Amino acid sequence: MKTVVLGGGIIGLTTAWSLHRRGVDVEVIEARTVGDSASAVNAGWITPSLSTPLASPGVLSTGLKHAFEKDGALRIRPQLDLGWLRWLWRFQRASRPREYRAGVRALFDLNRDTLDLFDELRDSGVDFEMHKAGMLALSLDGHGQRWFRRFRDELVPMGFPGSVRYLRGEEARELDPAVGERVTEAVHTTVDQYVQPDTLLAGLTAWLRDAGVTITENAPVRSLERRSADWLVRHAHGESAAGHVVAALGAATNTVLGTVGLRLPILGAKGYSVTLRGTGVPPAHAFYLLDAKLGISPFNDGVRIAGVFDMPSTDERVNERRVRALVNQAQPYLSGWTPGRPVDISTGRGGLRPATPDSLPFIGEVPELSGLYVATGHGMLGLTLAPVTAEAIADLIIGTTPRAPIDAFSLKGRIS
Repeated sequence: MKTVVLGGGIIGLTTAWSLHRRGVDVEVIEARTVGDSASAVNAGWITPSLSTPLASPGVLSTGLKHAFEKDGALRIRPQLDLGWLRWLWRFQRASRPREYRAGVRALFDLNRDTLDLFDELRDSGVDFEMHKAGMLALSLDGHGQRWFRRFRDELVPMGFPGSVRYLRGEEARELDPAVGERVTEAVHTTVDQYVQPDTLLAGLTAWLRDAGVTITENAPVRSLERRSADWLVRHAHGESAAGHVVAALGAATNTVLGTVGLRLPILGAKGYSVTLRGTGVPPAHAFYLLDAKLGISPFNDGVRIAGVFDMPSTDERVNERRVRALVNQAQPYLSGWTPGRPVDISTGRGGLRPATPDSLPFIGEVPELSGLYVATGHGMLGLTLAPVTAEAIADLIIGTTPRAPIDAFSLKGRIS
């Protein structure tokens, strides 16, 4: 029985990969071109050590405090909109300690096979750039280690497999000479990895096409319609009939699900990245800039600086001032590598992360709409959680029990 996957981002492509490996006839329909989405804008991090909900104690007040800062990394802007106010109310409820701890547990359990599945992607022949040196979280003001100890205290009792080393600034510079002189503290996590997301999307696309999977691009979906035991997907290039449909549309999810009367509490959170060539020796690790809340990923073709969580947002237009701020804020954390002059801000990109009130994705079949599945709402963890989400959806479609527990990510009780 055929399955149509709506969305050619990282969630949609890995879902198609998982389905095809199980012998399912699958088609991917993408509104734009594959890779032209938020999946390609991010830092490329695969970070089990950072896989905790954004909805956590104190975050809402922090976001509102920085709402009107031009260059704040986390901005939650107040608006007189009932849907937005309801989303904020639910976000605040999910940020309470008990709910937050439950979210940490759910994401930890979902994440158990993440690193193995990325290895399986490569072993299956998907070609992409990957780095396994780990991550250095850097702090200028001396408070960074306290922030990380909270995660250690939460994750280690659950069986967190990675090691965490707390370093002084000079120790961090011995480990990676690209660490700036102003860095006073660092945390080295060995389990975290990162990829160049453009290469991952391109590699998956090539693998799927070589395997005979149809990928239809520049085909915005007009509507979904239930017809007897099948679904009819109408899009810009025609129609596709399938027994199963997977909506992996990120921040655009509701534009399609609305045609069947369904609306999920998903809002767009805008982020930016810029990839620059420079002079000197680039970092040997991914850097998480704890004070600025930005990420740096050294790729083969340049160094990417990424960050910002600005919501609610509805467009991907690039604010060059925001991109320039990324570069300026990253400079104090770096030594021995500088962007080429003049800095080419025009290469900056923007994307919309799909944010849910409880910071947990939606994974599973839609109640009372048999054969319609959702895989969306991953926020800042889309790349990390992509292959485990894909495996869960593929297992549900072929009628087997997913390896990872996904009850916490179902739609039941979360869309009213």
